[in-house]
Amino acid sequence: MELPLPRVLACLVVGANGASTLDGGSRGITTGEDRARFLALRQSPEVGAIMVGSRTAESEPYAKTPHPLFIYRRSTGLSPGAFIDEICEGITGAILCEGGVTLIHHLLTDESLDSFYLTRTRADGDGHFLDETLLLAKMSLASREEVNGTTFELYERASRLMG
Repeated sequence: MELPLPRVLACLVVGANGASTLDGGSRGITTGEDRARFLALRQSPEVGAIMVGSRTAESEPYAKTPHPLFIYRRSTGLSPGAFIDEICEGITGAILCEGGVTLIHHLLTDESLDSFYLTRTRADGDGHFLDETLLLAKMSLASREEVNGTTFELYERASRLMG
């Protein structure tokens, strides 16, 4: 079964303990393999925009991106889904959410996330833990691959897989 192109993709790296940060950022838990896949996804022709949350924008380097960058702030009063709807009006292609775990949790809860690229590394982080129960309630594992100790998982929204 071939799935339609996703409207919203997300990617996240977590350490062995499920944390997405170490000392306030993702650099301490990422690997070279993860970085290569992240850059390939980011530069994919299906991506038309990048979305991050305000904390990610402050803690990660976003001065230069290959696509328009949209920063979601809860203070706007918009839900992440409504913010995505506004972004979609002005772009072609999918929105790649590079946001942190808080934004990912909102997208999962709202069922706004179509595909989720999760990387698991051997390092232990110290903050912003992925809610695995929420992930598995909203998405289904579509594929898993291990490369040099880094595990790459692709999840699809469960309702997408059902038709």
